Amino acid sequence: MMTAKEYLLTYRDSYREAQAIELKITQVRLKYALPSGIEYSDMPKAHNTERDLSDYMAKVEDLTRRLYKQYIKCVGRDIDIMQRLDRMDNELEREVLTLRYTHLTDTGRLMSWEDIADQMHYTVKTVTRIHGRALQHFPMDNVLQCPT
Repeated sequence: MMTAKEYLLTYRDSYREAQAIELKITQVRLKYALPSGIEYSDMPKAHNTERDLSDYMAKVEDLTRRLYKQYIKCVGRDIDIMQRLDRMDNELEREVLTLRYTHLTDTGRLMSWEDIADQMHYTVKTVTRIHGRALQHFPMDNVLQCPT
């Protein structure tokens, strides 16, 4: 059974995975969309460019489709976490968990305790105390295993 903290950390993991997938899709499209350099050779060669191009595009589409399915799983996980946070009764607890686990830096890191305390106008000690209570109140019903 997964703890509330472990489950909330999957938001960060899925965020990073989604970013990596977006980058892969962009790289694949750029790699296969841009014309490659012309190779000059004095050796005779059959040029079946129509078949090569269609095979090429089929591979790109297949890879893009698989990456997109992974991306959708990541977004679904994120939505589930946000909906669970919205169900919390205590606004302070919800705010601490939201800031800590869903407001990630550009590099996908968790917001620091100091930044959370500054934003909420509390001390770090108070914020971490609220965080401990919030983890106990985070709704973990129907969470068997984090979807991958």
